[in-house]
Amino acid sequence: MLTQEIKGNLARLLATENLIVEHRKVPTASFDVDRRVLTLPNWDRASSVVYDMLVGHEVGHALFTPNEDWTAKHDCPKDFINVIEDARIEKLMKRKYPGLRKSFAGGYKELNDKDFFGIEGEDFDTFSLIDRINLHFKIGASAMLPFSIEEQVFVARTDVAETFEEVCQIAVDVYNFSKQEKEQEPAPQEMPAAEQQEGESEESVDEQSEQQSQQTSEVSGPSGQQQQQQQEEETDEIDEPGEEGSETQSNFDKAAEQLTNRYANNPVYVEIPESVDLPTYIADWTEVHDWIDEYRNNFLAGGEGIDRSDRYDSVDKSYREFRKQSQKEVNYLVKEFECRKSADAYARAGQSKTGVLDTTKLHTYKYNDDIFKKVTVLPDGKNHGLLFLLDWSGSMQREILATVKQLLNLTAFCKKVQIPFEVYAFTNEFYAVRRAKQGKNEYISNEEWFAKTGCEEGKVFLQKDMFHLMNFVSSRSNSKDYERQCLNLYREAYAYCYHVAYPTTLGCTLSGTPLNEGIVMLNYIIPQFKKQNDLQKVNVCILTDGEACQSSYGRKYYNDHTDEYYVRPRRLDYNTILRDRSTGRVYSMTDGWGEMTNTFIQQLKDRNAGVNVLGFRIMGGNGLSGFVSTYASLAHYDQVQKQWKKDKSAVIPFPKSYTALYAISNNAIDEDVDFDVESGAKKGEISKAFKKMLKGKSANKKLLNSFVEYIA
Repeated sequence: MLTQEIKGNLARLLATENLIVEHRKVPTASFDVDRRVLTLPNWDRASSVVYDMLVGHEVGHALFTPNEDWTAKHDCPKDFINVIEDARIEKLMKRKYPGLRKSFAGGYKELNDKDFFGIEGEDFDTFSLIDRINLHFKIGASAMLPFSIEEQVFVARTDVAETFEEVCQIAVDVYNFSKQEKEQEPAPQEMPAAEQQEGESEESVDEQSEQQSQQTSEVSGPSGQQQQQQQEEETDEIDEPGEEGSETQSNFDKAAEQLTNRYANNPVYVEIPESVDLPTYIADWTEVHDWIDEYRNNFLAGGEGIDRSDRYDSVDKSYREFRKQSQKEVNYLVKEFECRKSADAYARAGQSKTGVLDTTKLHTYKYNDDIFKKVTVLPDGKNHGLLFLLDWSGSMQREILATVKQLLNLTAFCKKVQIPFEVYAFTNEFYAVRRAKQGKNEYISNEEWFAKTGCEEGKVFLQKDMFHLMNFVSSRSNSKDYERQCLNLYREAYAYCYHVAYPTTLGCTLSGTPLNEGIVMLNYIIPQFKKQNDLQKVNVCILTDGEACQSSYGRKYYNDHTDEYYVRPRRLDYNTILRDRSTGRVYSMTDGWGEMTNTFIQQLKDRNAGVNVLGFRIMGGNGLSGFVSTYASLAHYDQVQKQWKKDKSAVIPFPKSYTALYAISNNAIDEDVDFDVESGAKKGEISKAFKKMLKGKSANKKLLNSFVEYIA
């Protein structure tokens, strides 16, 4: 895959345009001029020099061979035009890119040494003119190919041809010349019948005639008729001259098929959609919280004489306590941020002379030239923004409240230091909200689902009307609305961890895990987020407890009954390759869900330069090894395990796709971290309680401190 990506980039660079390069299980290369798609075989067995030569040759056709049907205009076999055109486009490629001269010379030499042209042990004098021209321009003049004075004219014309029209005329002239030469060749003489051996008797002649008659009678019937018909067809083929061609080029094309792996897969190229309608997939915070408030008000008013006003007392009390306790951690974060920012600015600071004399240094003018005042110049910092991607799946039920608490601490920090942020929770349930507003049934029928999926052929499947991002918290809100957002989110999360007297909101319930789809959506969110807030850097924080659900792409199928094609989702697997046209990068897919998430994160970072993706995995210790192997390397597992046992959290070294990756114990994330001792406690008890507090805070501080170093 790496070689294919490199050679694909080479093809795009040579073509000076963003060609679509596809490596498929095909015998020969081809170029679709209209779609600008260059299809290359999987030359797995070709050396680097040969690969470069073949790519350079095909790009030459892409650049210089016109897209026209010349067969009707010129009375000439296609091989003749192909040979002359090959010489022209390779000359133009070597002129445009002198570095390719070595690749063409070395590549053809290597293939000729392997007898790709089928000329080993052959006499060049017996070769046709078009074959000798082909060999002359591909393996070089060193082959000492013989040309007559008349033939050298065609070689010289081929050498100086600049246009495709010249190529066609030369090919026609070579073909006509070759035909005339063949017609002038003396026909082979047959022995006259009268010159039969003397002494042959009439009896023997009659005997031979009888034998021939018997042979004819033996092949009579259907089989005999078939054989006779075949003989007649063969005679016709001999009598009627068919399309001539280049034997050496035919041999080369057949031998080139050996460079491909016959058992290689024929991949399917998949892309993310070019654009999406963001409001279709994103429920803005106003829509989300207006609905939560409406649903809660309907619940409070639907008691039929029963007072439900106290149903939220316990959760609201818990929220107030959390807010009070979290102030310390938020203030700690702000302090840490300011310290890091100052330290970074100091490290990048420089000094410059002002041109104003420093009177305290005037007495040193005889031996010191530096007697001017200096000023310290502090470089401007970059504007940062935070995007949070929150796992709103069913498996998060036990950890959802603890995760929300940490998330709200992060947003409070961003508010305090004036960093723009958005919190998105990925879900497959919010469709019920929009259907309820439209007066439709909550559930979608199969017919309706297939009609409105938004499935596009060859595109990653973003399930329209089913997949959504809920914008729970936003820095675009004022202080009052921000507090409203935090309280509503806290109430929803609290309901999944404790027995409560109020229902969870319809459409905001925990669902599947469309994590990959959420990452894909960031490709469209980040540019808009940067533009709206005038940002230079964007940091993405993904908070989840497990792997993503299976992702799909649109594939075209044929229905025999209806005689029509339709597009349906098909899962992404090892046979699919993710292609990003904007960067020219391709990414191989695997069947592993975690590896697929790695692929989507890498694509996101490649397209959006400078984006940091921070991962926070909330998990149990029994899944640590699998997590490390999927997203990093088991070579560092011992180090991770040691840190995990000590702190109930770990920094994962050298992650595959994430900028930074953290594993946090689901038992530690919501521990009580208050320093609580009874009055009159002994010194040892106080010390023990203090250590417990510090240990409990460590996991939280890991989560809260992690992104400070990236934005300070």
